[in-house]
Amino acid sequence: MDEFANEYFAKITKIASDFENRRRDLAKSRIKLFVAAVSRQLLELNKVFDVIVGAGNSGLFMTKIAEMTYKKLNIDAPLILNLPIYKFKDDTKTPYDNSFLVPEVSNKLFEIHKLNNILFVDDEIMQAITAKECFNLILQANKDIEHLNATIVAENHFFEWHYDMPRVSIKFFAYAPLIQGLNGNIGYFIPVDLFKKISSIQTNVLSHNHAMAIIIGGALKKIGADGKSYFDFTIENDLKEQITDYETKKTLLLNELSNIVDEGVEEYKAGEIKFRF
Repeated sequence: MDEFANEYFAKITKIASDFENRRRDLAKSRIKLFVAAVSRQLLELNKVFDVIVGAGNSGLFMTKIAEMTYKKLNIDAPLILNLPIYKFKDDTKTPYDNSFLVPEVSNKLFEIHKLNNILFVDDEIMQAITAKECFNLILQANKDIEHLNATIVAENHFFEWHYDMPRVSIKFFAYAPLIQGLNGNIGYFIPVDLFKKISSIQTNVLSHNHAMAIIIGGALKKIGADGKSYFDFTIENDLKEQITDYETKKTLLLNELSNIVDEGVEEYKAGEIKFRF
């Protein structure tokens, strides 16, 4: 950023803190916009996707919201593929090798005889490193794929696709633009008090996105002793034991999320949510 942008961003970041107590309202709004964007793909653009792909922790809950959207629209959801992608190793510079996931991808996509159209969903996107990794893994898992049509739906954080992938065509649909100083917005659907309880029990829960992945997606991305990433679906066990009425809290949140999805679909159908791009 130039000098002006640095000064502006510093001031915006300070202002953003004034809205901390309204982050859950923003999360609900962003969920409805995402739902509307997916509905647009299915209703207005008549897209038929062979698989919905999500990556990392955010993929766990974004694919869940996409699946709920299909259900509300009375459309059978396609196969959902969630991959525990890491961008970098611990030094945050060296690219992480996700190639060990190829056999898993191959097994999960085995039933799809002809894979053409992919819906990749994320809460926000900038460099699309995880999307690129997912597409590469799918191509490596099935050498017979001649071409993939990939549609990306995510919040636009200065999205840039700069990878040479001749066998992949990319279309991007932003459900919302970046709000400077506010990131991981959908994760703030998890109430602050519940997030604090979870993070006090699970020290590797460092953000609302992590809590959202656990409660809505049922797992959290981790790296095992062998250095390979995986989704830990046992992480909720401690929460069930140490948080009073955890299952009830989870059910209430899932029901609330379902209602927000319903509202997003209905507001899109009624023309209350519109996209000008």
